[in-house]
Amino acid sequence: MIMSIKSDSDAAERARASPGVLASAAALLGADLVVVALAWDNPPSEGGIVTITFLMMISFVAFINVMHQVMRFEYLVTQLKTKGMNEKDREKVSRELNQITKWARYFHIGGLLFTMIAFWIISYKYLISLAGYQIAILLLPFILFFLYWVPKIIGVEREVSMFSRENLLQLLIQVVFLVLICLDFLRVITIP
Repeated sequence: MIMSIKSDSDAAERARASPGVLASAAALLGADLVVVALAWDNPPSEGGIVTITFLMMISFVAFINVMHQVMRFEYLVTQLKTKGMNEKDREKVSRELNQITKWARYFHIGGLLFTMIAFWIISYKYLISLAGYQIAILLLPFILFFLYWVPKIIGVEREVSMFSRENLLQLLIQVVFLVLICLDFLRVITIP
């Protein structure tokens, strides 16, 4: 009995948070569309359009998955609120709600990560197209990288371990793209 009361209150708490997740995911979709619209309308002469389009498509699929998870979550919360559900079914629904919460977060962070990297690349490529290969332009992606990690190190997100699997994966992906941007700046490779 105690388990079902705790599960129900946890589910209610997560249900109150789902509009925020939905709004955040919708804002991310808006950012994706802005990046793609700007880039396709007037692509930088130095390239980058292929890469940012690829990243935006990954981000868009992540957005669709977040939307699916939120809709499934709301359906399960409605099911959980119905009377007559036995304890075994309540526990099953509660476990699924926990899984949905975790996966929605992963998809949301993935979408945010790839959108952010696309912003890095497209802003870098536009500046290179406008001003040429100046070292100050290379600083932009690194400044954006630093600004992304400040809240995780000293700000509101510091309660999550810096060495969590999620943070390490994000850091690895970002470092890979920073290296690619540096190689592009040095003209060793070209980001298409």
